[in-house]
Amino acid sequence: MADKEYTQNIKQICELLQSDPTPEVIQGLRDAFETLGKQLKAGPFLEVFEATLSSIPFSALFSLLAAPDNKLIVTVAEVTGQLLKPVTWEMVHQTFEEYIVQGLAHPHPVVKTLVLRQFLKCEDKTAPFSTHYGPNVWKCLEGPKENEATHLAKQVLIHLSDKGILMEYLLSEESVSTIKQLLAGNASQRFRVYDVVVSAIKNTDSAFEFFRQEGIMDRFLQEGDTSDVLVAMNFYELLPTLCQSSVTYEYLDSSAVFTDALAQVDLSNTEPSVTSSLLRVSILKLFSRMADAEGISPPDFYGKYAIAPKMAGLIEESDDMDLKVTAIACIGAIGNNPKALGYLAQEKTALDALAAAYKSSYGQLRVECLRAIACIFGYSLTPSGELSQTCYDLYTKLDQIQFLVAVTKEIMKGFEDTGIAGLAVIEKMVRHAWGLHEVASYRNILNFLLMRDSSREKTVQKWQYSVLETIVNAPDARKEFAEDVWTQLTQYVKDGPYYAAASAQVALGSAS
Repeated sequence: MADKEYTQNIKQICELLQSDPTPEVIQGLRDAFETLGKQLKAGPFLEVFEATLSSIPFSALFSLLAAPDNKLIVTVAEVTGQLLKPVTWEMVHQTFEEYIVQGLAHPHPVVKTLVLRQFLKCEDKTAPFSTHYGPNVWKCLEGPKENEATHLAKQVLIHLSDKGILMEYLLSEESVSTIKQLLAGNASQRFRVYDVVVSAIKNTDSAFEFFRQEGIMDRFLQEGDTSDVLVAMNFYELLPTLCQSSVTYEYLDSSAVFTDALAQVDLSNTEPSVTSSLLRVSILKLFSRMADAEGISPPDFYGKYAIAPKMAGLIEESDDMDLKVTAIACIGAIGNNPKALGYLAQEKTALDALAAAYKSSYGQLRVECLRAIACIFGYSLTPSGELSQTCYDLYTKLDQIQFLVAVTKEIMKGFEDTGIAGLAVIEKMVRHAWGLHEVASYRNILNFLLMRDSSREKTVQKWQYSVLETIVNAPDARKEFAEDVWTQLTQYVKDGPYYAAASAQVALGSAS
């Protein structure tokens, strides 16, 4: 029986490996490995896999990765990566530890990424590991610009941190020395390190204490004291994640980080510019994301750092549309947290500003207002009590039924963004007993919801269905509707969002 093509190709590779590395041999190896890569993909994989490794051991492949020919390195790395796919982390570590260390230090990024991908197979804190890996993996974060190797190195370190491996194996004295060297680099390089540090601290307070003692947290705090807006924005982006623990929040709080940030929001502090606008937007987002930081009490935090009236001021007074839109979105994000919504209800100015902005808005600003209102109405899947009353009070400020009429008109215009934002408001409203009653009392919105129209965007149809599903599943919903309407509602939900009837769906009668 004639040899299969992949068998002949493997034989050719073996013969070439025994030859002197002339340019012709190098070219032959390139072509043969490129063909082998295609044969592994074409399969049957197991057959080609076994045939390859029975003739070409991994040691030979790793040796070729040190060849003085970049094209050969790339093709061999591609084949080696395919052959390593079924190999477990335990086997990789036990068999290739020396090659792993060498590969991490390899000058060619394709070899680094080949080796780094193997670490993603390590899924258990008890898995075998080596402290020798640490400095070399950290070193892969080095570089003035993000590339595949630096991105993958960060992913690996965060993965190992999540698995509980980083603290034990990747923070040796040599690793810490490497980290500090990296922090002497440019901002892009430094923030790759900070991303890993923050991820580790999120997992355990002991990581925070370690990095604090090593001076790395103090170095991080220095990033906030800068005239470089992009650095400051990256700094603020990480703060809410750090505050998942009360320990790190107290450290940051004592360092006046939030006091300094809050002071920069005031319009009177600096001349309007693109950079000052970007910075304020970043700070507003920081304070809105703090609502969901597990290490804080939202009422205490927002009581101490009065961002809500500043957001109200920006909505009412700023000529900067980005700032205005961000302030509106941030009020919605804060109000989506039940504890923070309680604070907004007492503070009042932010919700009043949102209601006033909606009434005077149009276009994209109105869409942002609707999204914020939906976030607030949707603070809970089962709203009740004082916070549901807070939502009703906001609805009252929006002129109650006139608001519902206006939202319905926005939805019926047929624009996707406005339609989805309006339907989101309705879907969140009907979770509330008062909202369900309001919607049930307004015939036009029910007509629209029950009228199937395949020309509407799929996302709009999905939201339309979601509103009806929420209505049908709401407690005591049945008593809000007449028998024939309830039958249509339940049938619509039963049929699904994209049901196409043989004849036109009949909606309710015309609006009274």
